[in-house]
Amino acid sequence: MAEPARLAFRPSRKAKKGKLRRLLSIDPLLRGPLPDVPLLACVFGLLVFGWIMVYSSSALVAELKYKDQFFFLKRQILWSIIGLGGFIVAAKLPLDFWRKAARPLYAFTLVALAAVLVIGPSISGARRWIRLPGASFQPSELAKLSLVLVAADYMDRRQSRLKNFKKGLLPLLVLAGMMIGLIVMEPDLGTPMLMSSVFAALLILGGASWLHFITLGLSALPLIAVAVFKVRYRLQRLFAYLNPWADAQGKGYQLISSLLAMGSGGFFGRGLGESRLKVGNLPDCHTDFVFSILGEELGLVGTLTVAFLFLALCLRGLRISKNS
Repeated sequence: MAEPARLAFRPSRKAKKGKLRRLLSIDPLLRGPLPDVPLLACVFGLLVFGWIMVYSSSALVAELKYKDQFFFLKRQILWSIIGLGGFIVAAKLPLDFWRKAARPLYAFTLVALAAVLVIGPSISGARRWIRLPGASFQPSELAKLSLVLVAADYMDRRQSRLKNFKKGLLPLLVLAGMMIGLIVMEPDLGTPMLMSSVFAALLILGGASWLHFITLGLSALPLIAVAVFKVRYRLQRLFAYLNPWADAQGKGYQLISSLLAMGSGGFFGRGLGESRLKVGNLPDCHTDFVFSILGEELGLVGTLTVAFLFLALCLRGLRISKNS
């Protein structure tokens, strides 16, 4: 009799399918609290702007290289769909899941960041990727998420100690410093600066002392100066930014081309798809310098619209974080 009793509690295939259907369903999202409409409007606006400008700036390159003018647009839309799927899954996971995942994810990310310095292939003098069968993995991208999660979890658990530097803030700074320091060693300065900015915003929202915050900011300035002046190519980039005309055909060429594209757009731009500098004159016009093409084609109106959407997105996100 024991065996039938044990089997009676085994979930049937129908029950398993029902559980999977509930997991993949978006009904709980629709029945739950209404999403923040201004935030979604900003995201959707930036998404549409991105699709339009990716196609406009990359159609010629895609046609010449891949014989498909929609190649980069299709890839962008694919990643947008993947991101939407990730959003739905993340929204359905309970808050307790993220609390429990914060510390294991942080530990895994630290191991991955240390591993990439040893086993990562050197590309242009930097080790930032771990090669996996059929794919590549960049630990610094995961670090952006894991730092936010572990910092939020720490501040939630030790809110009352956060204004105490030694017992509250210092351990959190060590956690952030270990992760950011490993990324600097790759070497990579852009990602640590972005992560430090997000971390600073978390400290402000979490209730850290303004005196500690300002002191830390001033203390970081010499470290940033050393990081820039110690590495030759960073110093060259800085000088090229300050005076691109000093080496107009070398280090300053791309910046000058970018400025020409932005300036030639005027107030309303040349018109969508009418950029001249994207035709072999501006390198990386469909990736790092797509904003310059936006300025040339849509003018000051287009650039200010995108800037406004990003500003509104940040302010709305901060407001939601503060009220949650």
